[in-house]
Amino acid sequence: MDAYSSHLRPAVSVRTRDPDEARAVCGEHLYPRSMRLLERGASLDARFAFLHLGSLTVADVRYGAAVAGVTEALDSYHLNVAQSGRFWACQDGRPISGGPDHAAVYRPVGQTELHYASADCHLLAVKVDRRALETHLGEVLDVPVRDTIRLSGRVDDGSAAGRTVTGLVRFLGAEIDNADSAFYEPIVAAPLEEALLTALLMAADHQYRDRLRDRAPWRHAPRSILPAVDAVHAEPQRPYTEAMLAEIAGISAGQLRLEFRRQFAMTPLNYVREVRLVAAHAELAGTDAGHTTVSAVARRWGFPRTATFTARYQARFHVPPGTTLRRGRG
Repeated sequence: MDAYSSHLRPAVSVRTRDPDEARAVCGEHLYPRSMRLLERGASLDARFAFLHLGSLTVADVRYGAAVAGVTEALDSYHLNVAQSGRFWACQDGRPISGGPDHAAVYRPVGQTELHYASADCHLLAVKVDRRALETHLGEVLDVPVRDTIRLSGRVDDGSAAGRTVTGLVRFLGAEIDNADSAFYEPIVAAPLEEALLTALLMAADHQYRDRLRDRAPWRHAPRSILPAVDAVHAEPQRPYTEAMLAEIAGISAGQLRLEFRRQFAMTPLNYVREVRLVAAHAELAGTDAGHTTVSAVARRWGFPRTATFTARYQARFHVPPGTTLRRGRG
């Protein structure tokens, strides 16, 4: 089993009217917390679903009643995207809110108090492992990150970066209840996890963001990325991320991107996708149509959407993948 596979766990769904059970579920999959109903005579109708994806936990959260509560230090970074309704909170004295036009971002330190979440509040929440985000930022900047990333409490949906991060969260949220989701394949999950970490760092304001936006295009990039290229061709099904390829090549992630663009006019992960597309073509051409499908081959090679795979395949090979498969070993 690939090391990444051990971090992928089946989705969990729970519906309950019992506040004690709701608190226990939140404590198990997100954070221990208190919870109280705000309206006299109201009853809880909570629905939770959780997808554990490497360093991320993606949660679909609905309480079905107006609630409030307190959570101690999260020890993780956290993002709340409101699908409907609104909520107001504070963390260590900083006011935080969320609604249809903006997402809320939390830091790993400081007590968090939820003052009010409306009865119709439907959240997509993402718990982000603290060490994973700080390590990822350090790899992108090529400097160690030793202090807490002071993320602002808000990401606006109106900005391009904001739409990217909330769009990724909604994309993941839509797959929570899909037991056959390609997100359970490490080849798909690992780069998606890395993309969400990067998107969050680009969308939220923090003390490193200016350096992140202006990250060192002028620095010398080593000309040899051969170890990374060789690794991709030798094991194209590994769940590569930019950080992993940079480690293989012995350079920073920024240097890796710069050199891939210089040598191949594409990003490292686009290069990986091109290699996998060729591998998928070879599998389709060498398999009898009765033994597999285009969707199965696409998923095996890291393309979760068959339509996207078909479009890329036809652009590259000038024939639909189904035609290649029907021709089979001939």
